[in-house]
Amino acid sequence: MSHAHLKKEMEILFPTLKFTCDKISKVLKKSFVTISFSSTAIEDSLCSFTPVVLFDPQKRYKHCIAEMNPKSRNKALYYVHNEEDLFQAINSVKKSSNIFYDQYIFVSNKNKKQVYETNIANNIKKIFDDKDN
Repeated sequence: MSHAHLKKEMEILFPTLKFTCDKISKVLKKSFVTISFSSTAIEDSLCSFTPVVLFDPQKRYKHCIAEMNPKSRNKALYYVHNEEDLFQAINSVKKSSNIFYDQYIFVSNKNKKQVYETNIANNIKKIFDDKDN
């Protein structure tokens, strides 16, 4: 854990935030949304069925297809530029009842983690089986 030594320093600098050295998969199970701009945490979140808000106040670039209207519900990925829209997107996630992830991850049966994992395993197996022939 190369970042573990920074935990105490970060807690002092940002006393209202909670820092952990737990694996991201464990943290995402406890999360209802991920806020990021550019990180592999975006993919980890989507694959863990945790919605993402891409927060880009500098309007650098929109690096993937994302919902631009923070008031839309049931979206897996939002892209916002300001705090007001950030909070609106978070509230939209809270009010959502059936978030659609299939635009971002391979799911043949919406929101079914077991089906997702089975589909990926089957596709990987098929790739290797095809390579052997």
